[in-house]
Amino acid sequence: GEEVWCQGFSEPDAGSDLAALRTRAYRDGDDYVITGSKIWTSHAEVADWCELLVRTDPGAPKHRGISWLAMPMDAPGVTVRPLRTLAGSTEFAEVFLDEVRVPVANRVGEENDGWRVTMVTLSFERGTAFVGEVVACRRVLGEVAEEARANGRWDDPGVRRRLGRLNAEFRTLWRLTQWNVSEAESSGGVPG
Repeated sequence: GEEVWCQGFSEPDAGSDLAALRTRAYRDGDDYVITGSKIWTSHAEVADWCELLVRTDPGAPKHRGISWLAMPMDAPGVTVRPLRTLAGSTEFAEVFLDEVRVPVANRVGEENDGWRVTMVTLSFERGTAFVGEVVACRRVLGEVAEEARANGRWDDPGVRRRLGRLNAEFRTLWRLTQWNVSEAESSGGVPG
């Protein structure tokens, strides 16, 4: 919880096609110089770092020529513009990159190998997402049940039914997470 990260993957006019990205990065000595934009970047307005996909070889086929960089969100040239939802919240943002310099040392994987790194990233995200939340919810649910027993609300069948349903849902999510991790162990170490 000491750092907040966001994903600079999606781009305007690309839809869900991550490989259609146009944000460019060219190497200048020990830095990449990045120009482009990202959209639907969750919590970019509070993020310290961004997992950023950039096109480092514009002549390569679209799933090639992509690199994965760890970009500090306070780097000069980074502009974040929150997007307001219909509900009035601003958990998504556009991120504009105007000749942002990111050290080559912040690249994860080899240059132009970002597609593979991204698939591994997404596998872990989807395979073990929400582990912390499930554990916390199960703990809080246990505390609520204890309080209901202590204050007499446990005798209400509606309260027990609601708590039982939540317990079943959290146990199901926990089992799904355990299954994903077990499958990853047996298939090379990558969940998904």
